[in-house]
Amino acid sequence: MGPLAISPAFSASAEDVVVCCDPETVDLHLLGSSSAGTMSPFIQNLADISQTATIANAVTSEEEVGVWTLNSVWTGAYPSAVWQLSIPYEVSNAGGAQINASVTVTAGSTTIGEAFTSPGSSFLAQGTGTLEFDIDVDQGVLSNPIKVELTARTVVFSVPAGDAKLELKWGSSDDDATLTATIPLLELKLLEPEIEGSDVYLPLVIDSPWGMETLAHSESIEMRVNGIALNGDPIETSVGDAVRITWTWDGASGGIESINVEVIFNLQTTGPTLSGSTTFEIETFDTGGGTGSYYPPDEPLRTNGDGSPLIITASAELESSNGDLKLSRITSIEVDGEMAFWMRWGMDHIGDENPELSPVLGHFNAGAVGDAERVSRFIEPVEVDEFERQLSNLATVYLASGMAIDAEELLGTFKNFETIGIELDLHGQDAVVNHPLTLTFTTTENVEDGARIDLIRSFIVVQPAPIWDDYKLELTGKTTATTSFSVSTLRESKDLTFKHSRLPWGEVLLLEGDNIPQDEDFTLSINPTSSPINSPAPLFVLVATAFLAGWWFALRMTAKRHRRWLYGESVLILVVAAIHYFAFPPIFVAGSVVTVIVIWWFTAIISPRRLNLDELDEAIVPTIPCPACDTPNPVESDERPYRFPCTGCGRVIKLVA
Repeated sequence: MGPLAISPAFSASAEDVVVCCDPETVDLHLLGSSSAGTMSPFIQNLADISQTATIANAVTSEEEVGVWTLNSVWTGAYPSAVWQLSIPYEVSNAGGAQINASVTVTAGSTTIGEAFTSPGSSFLAQGTGTLEFDIDVDQGVLSNPIKVELTARTVVFSVPAGDAKLELKWGSSDDDATLTATIPLLELKLLEPEIEGSDVYLPLVIDSPWGMETLAHSESIEMRVNGIALNGDPIETSVGDAVRITWTWDGASGGIESINVEVIFNLQTTGPTLSGSTTFEIETFDTGGGTGSYYPPDEPLRTNGDGSPLIITASAELESSNGDLKLSRITSIEVDGEMAFWMRWGMDHIGDENPELSPVLGHFNAGAVGDAERVSRFIEPVEVDEFERQLSNLATVYLASGMAIDAEELLGTFKNFETIGIELDLHGQDAVVNHPLTLTFTTTENVEDGARIDLIRSFIVVQPAPIWDDYKLELTGKTTATTSFSVSTLRESKDLTFKHSRLPWGEVLLLEGDNIPQDEDFTLSINPTSSPINSPAPLFVLVATAFLAGWWFALRMTAKRHRRWLYGESVLILVVAAIHYFAFPPIFVAGSVVTVIVIWWFTAIISPRRLNLDELDEAIVPTIPCPACDTPNPVESDERPYRFPCTGCGRVIKLVA
């Protein structure tokens, strides 16, 4: 546990400074339906499927194509500029389309720009392309909302077929329609530094019409001190609708000094770089006592928009106890990044009655935590104990509302648990800093024999601003020799690998994946059972017994036949062994066993008989008839000339060839 005496934070002798920004050029992406469309500077808001406005007949009077609105803008002066509307199109079943269209841009109730198709862009050739409008906008003061209205005045098809049509598309990454505008975007304000010993905390406030989305969907943000970029994860908190980001700088030389602080912010990949800088005079002290990381007085944000690392490691064991099937699980949730900091900060505020706390943290009562432990910047053992104890009742709320994890999809149905245990591992660091931690849930429950259950399902609650980065999952399951997961099935998954194996002493499941997207959809279902025909040991005994009996009968059938083909077919046992090992259903195992035995018996029947030397007649010897008496005489030698007496008349017979 760290020290309880914390050195106070001092403010530098400086004032808050707005360092940015003048109006900049930004791409506003057209989203939503034609009647209720919106605009956003964030490409992440584009959908997978395009929106389409179709013109299938010639237009001879004004026809509204679509209206898109940016409801929240950063009000202020904007310069004279040329804005541009670009919208993809497709002409099909015609040689082309002649179009006369107009775009009107309003800010509040004032029309600030209007444009018509130019002669060079009024003919849209067959196929796909982009319709563009250059809109002259005079300088003025921006007010809410910005509205863009696209109207087709006339459309005439060239060489049309019966189903000629013009489609204008927007709202997806494939069909990205944009309004490129030069407007005020946001305000970057550098707050006066806070000093704690030798640590300097440098806050930046991003105030924009898009609130948290600005941080969540921005391309990059960087702070530099005296030209050197600061490493490490800053701490994010909310300030009303704005976002405060605080970096820690530990490079002070001590005493009084001036530092140049610069912030560089990219709202879009292709957009402008927003930056500004100022100089602060600070005084640092070598007093120690801090954690080396900024401790915000307000509840930190759970995400910076990129999402935090998440690793899920789980194990499940099925066993039969006193005639009941018991499923035991151990599930570890390892958290890092902003989420780990938020969890640590929340534990240090157990029992805090601050009404500004989020409801999920406000659910925890003080319990045994006293004022000396609360908000000490360290997580004392009593806070760990209270967190573990209270979480047993608050787990579903805490995981769902706080961590964007559906507890029952990950851990199981809480009302069915016989026992539940929760353990917190701070990974050797008890300070409230950005450092990983692990929550481990140990549960047991009785399950119905043969009733299908979902062992685990997709458990991430998808958020507009991602709470989690792509995550890692590893689940192992084991049974005893007399229990089975039976017909385990992984459905709908594209990013997970699944293996199910069966050995005589038990079954093993393995579900794993890395860099799994948070919107991955999957379900792992099992049929827990203690049925002998499904359980590994009884099934193995049945298979081995059937094989031995089948092989014995095959050998009996081939007692006087050749067995070389039968011996060769013994390798079919390996096929059945593979089917058994990869945990195919018992019906498949039984079918393969019967098939192999039938093959053996059929081979035994058709195998040729072996020759029995004891039953053979005497060796056949060639004979020759006697020329005198026609008595057949055996020729017992290949020697030539060969003389031998006739067995009938006694005359000597001579063979010369």
